[in-house]
Amino acid sequence: MPKLTALRIAPCLALLWLAGGCSKPNTFAPPPPPEVTVAPPEVRDVTVPVSLPGRLRARDAIEIRARISGYLRSVDFTDGAVVEQGAQLCVIEPEPYVAALKAAEATLEAAKASEGIAQTNYERRRQAYETRAISEIDLLKAQADLDAAKAAVLEREAAVAQARINLSYTTNTAPAAGRLGRRLVSAGNLVGNGQATLITTLVVEDPIDCYANVSERRLIEAMSRRSQQDRSVTNLVTVQLRLADGSVQAQSGTLDFVDNRVDPETGTIELRARFPNPNLNLVSGFYGEILVPQDYANAVLVPDLCVQRDIGGTYVLVVGAEDKVESRYVETGPKVGDRRIISKGLQGDERVIVVGLQRARPGVQVTPASGTKAEEKPE
Repeated sequence: MPKLTALRIAPCLALLWLAGGCSKPNTFAPPPPPEVTVAPPEVRDVTVPVSLPGRLRARDAIEIRARISGYLRSVDFTDGAVVEQGAQLCVIEPEPYVAALKAAEATLEAAKASEGIAQTNYERRRQAYETRAISEIDLLKAQADLDAAKAAVLEREAAVAQARINLSYTTNTAPAAGRLGRRLVSAGNLVGNGQATLITTLVVEDPIDCYANVSERRLIEAMSRRSQQDRSVTNLVTVQLRLADGSVQAQSGTLDFVDNRVDPETGTIELRARFPNPNLNLVSGFYGEILVPQDYANAVLVPDLCVQRDIGGTYVLVVGAEDKVESRYVETGPKVGDRRIISKGLQGDERVIVVGLQRARPGVQVTPASGTKAEEKPE
């Protein structure tokens, strides 16, 4: 029985061996290279507004103070009112100063009378001296009396002028057109007693200024883009103003001042832009961004979503020789729409990957498909 079983199994094993020897061995077929869409960078001239954050500040801020002593008779303005130049703001009791002016004028008249007498005395003594009726000493004394009388008249005239000035100080008027603050002193109070009492403040907000600080690095970049002649502040640059809510003012302004030194503690320099404010919609203290136009000639632009970052810096993926992916580290500039300016690192003829970034890795071979500069958008 065992021999019979062995005879039956032997042919089966032979058939299995023959079948295995005739089949092909299994081989690994690698997947095809991933497909990506590439496009060359866009090269064109662009103008980009550079944002400089700052604060609005009134062109002039004036303190309205009492320049003489007296009781405040009336306050003739409303808190926060917009006034024209010369508008009456307050009155300090004028009676003491009217009286002082009259006294000064009376003293002046007396001095003029004394001058007349001295003049007559001098003329008579001069005639007497011609006949030697008096001595030279008497003539010189008459001359001295006349000079003293003339000096007294000048002194009294100055006193009258000062009395008139003091009287004019009893009425405070707006030195410029602007917006007033709140009243700080009520009528009936004594003001100017030993100090120039602050009554209110006035700010001139049309036009209004926006001050910003710029880093010295950005200043160096801006100066390198301009010729030596254009570095003068007199070449006023037209700028825009963007407020905290994102709105941009319709009326443009001018960049009219750059400080003459960089602050060594902050490494920044202060600049100023002036904007028209006829409706007084811009208030001193508002946050504002000065938008300075900056021209880029032959700027290299790529879709902003193509720009990636790692620990080594900012880079874009390009397809190089043999269709292999390369990391190209770049320096970026401002954003233009959905594109980013590449200031360094690209020449403009590279094949930048714009679609399929998640399938591309440095060193991996890909199958590139051409895309358009403007219409392709990265995933």
